[in-house]
Amino acid sequence: MEIDRLMGLPAHALIVHAAVVLVPLAMLALVVTGWRAPWRQVYALPVALLAAGGAFFAILAAGSGEPLEHRVKDVAREQGLGRVNFGDHPEEGEMARNLAVVFALTAIGLFLVTRYGKRWNLPEWAPTAVYAVAVLAGLGATGIMVAAGHSGAELVWKDVGSLTAGK
Repeated sequence: MEIDRLMGLPAHALIVHAAVVLVPLAMLALVVTGWRAPWRQVYALPVALLAAGGAFFAILAAGSGEPLEHRVKDVAREQGLGRVNFGDHPEEGEMARNLAVVFALTAIGLFLVTRYGKRWNLPEWAPTAVYAVAVLAGLGATGIMVAAGHSGAELVWKDVGSLTAGK
């Protein structure tokens, strides 16, 4: 899913912030509310919805990054600036999208196991096991989201200090 512009601005710069906020927020909410069974009962659905929202925006962010990458390369080529190096950011963005989806699926799985585990005759330890897997997925998604966000910010801001240093 590719989105190029929102309100005349590059969509990637706007959309990415939702993923960068929602995925770590969902991970923290999962860690805080999931370790006690009564809290899981109450908060598993809101946490799953947060994680799903983070995954949705991670998908949109990855899809909006490709058109921006092509646009920057085209402008650089037109102005004779040579090759543009995006470093590891595109790969980190794709990994962040993938792990955000895995995290969302495990958070949804935790909700389902918490809500329907007894009806499905699952062992009593099943919600705890799914919680542990969801925490690991959330930590991985958050870690790569931070790495992708950092590398993206460096691409945008790394030379700004040198532009203002001479003033």
